[in-house]
Amino acid sequence: MGSRGHSVVGRRAERLACAALALAAILTLPLAGCGKRPSAKQTIIFWQFSPLTAIRPVIDRFEKDYPDLDVQVEQLTWQSGREKIVAAIAAGRPPDLCEIGSTFLPGLVADSTLIDLTDSIPELIPVLRGWPVVRSRGRIYAIPWMLGTRALYMNGDLMKRAGLSPLRPPTTWASFARAVQLVDAVDPEAKGFGMNSGEREVLFKKFMPFAWGNGGDILDSTLTRSVVLSPQNIEALRFYLSLKPHSLLDRQEMLDEAFSRGRLGFIISGPWMLRKLPESAPHLHFEVTLMPRPAEGRGSPASFAGAEALGVFRGSRGKAAALQLARFLVREENAMPLYVATGNAFPAAVAAEQDSYFVSHPRDRVFVEQLRTAVAPPVHPRWVEMEEILNGELEEAIYGKKSAEAALRSADSRIVALLNPGP
Repeated sequence: MGSRGHSVVGRRAERLACAALALAAILTLPLAGCGKRPSAKQTIIFWQFSPLTAIRPVIDRFEKDYPDLDVQVEQLTWQSGREKIVAAIAAGRPPDLCEIGSTFLPGLVADSTLIDLTDSIPELIPVLRGWPVVRSRGRIYAIPWMLGTRALYMNGDLMKRAGLSPLRPPTTWASFARAVQLVDAVDPEAKGFGMNSGEREVLFKKFMPFAWGNGGDILDSTLTRSVVLSPQNIEALRFYLSLKPHSLLDRQEMLDEAFSRGRLGFIISGPWMLRKLPESAPHLHFEVTLMPRPAEGRGSPASFAGAEALGVFRGSRGKAAALQLARFLVREENAMPLYVATGNAFPAAVAAEQDSYFVSHPRDRVFVEQLRTAVAPPVHPRWVEMEEILNGELEEAIYGKKSAEAALRSADSRIVALLNPGP
């Protein structure tokens, strides 16, 4: 795809020109003389994570609007994408434009591998959401493209059997805990809640929504001090662990599967389930609602906020063209089809919220609403290490090896050491 096709065309055109100069007039690119190759279109190398079948129609529209540009798209995997990006940077051959997950973006900023886009894209600030995820020390290093979050899925049939109404979902910690207990008691083959375990990388994403909603956090506003061991976080983790006796502990894939088989009352999951459940469990009656808040009139229904951003590396050979493609991709009319095709993350474009798709798909709209109170992890260069610390300590608490306070105290001291490495 892309540059390989153009090199073949260039060689063929060269041979035709050398054989018969009379044909030069019909060549799309003029020749300076026999033996010289015509200039090809400018190629933009674009690495991203969506299936090629989903992104290709959008790229085709871009190439139609900008016929002098050719986009060579490569699909990365979430298992090895970060390593491939880092290796390409180290080798001095990064892509021109790259989709970057919010988890590993801070490290790239700290390594000075991304160009500062602050002064290049002022017109995008008011039309996109998600800027906190890509901003470091007041400067912008990537463009928000797609935003992700999690919400609460409910099994309507189990709720009804437990005397609950899916039309009146739990909105507070107390009502949620009561609903989990009632569902757990109503069916010996079902559990009230699906609690993640066995996958360290997702544990903080399921616990921190309760902490964020309770006013807790990981670092202070200056990103220089750990606030992990706060009363708000301790209270949130104690509540989260109180759900364990009524929960199924397993990996996300298995929890999603158990929910689809009608064996779980509640799970926290992403919008991809909206596509999966009607196919895998067509008879399942389910609803989606916002995360519960600590109490009526207190806290917020927070959730985890992730983002896929578009970044340009210092080693890019076509920075201007890469930005042109990025501006095109983030527009609502180009980002929305990608969400419809994949169902994974929502456009950062503010205008997407008014898209008619959400009128006919009210469950999807719940996730759009959840994004308003979703919180992103701190944009800190050592966030990946902090995330590993949090996940490890949360695992200890979930398996009963440490109390809520002991786990958070250990996480706090380890993060403090990370922030202040000493001589």
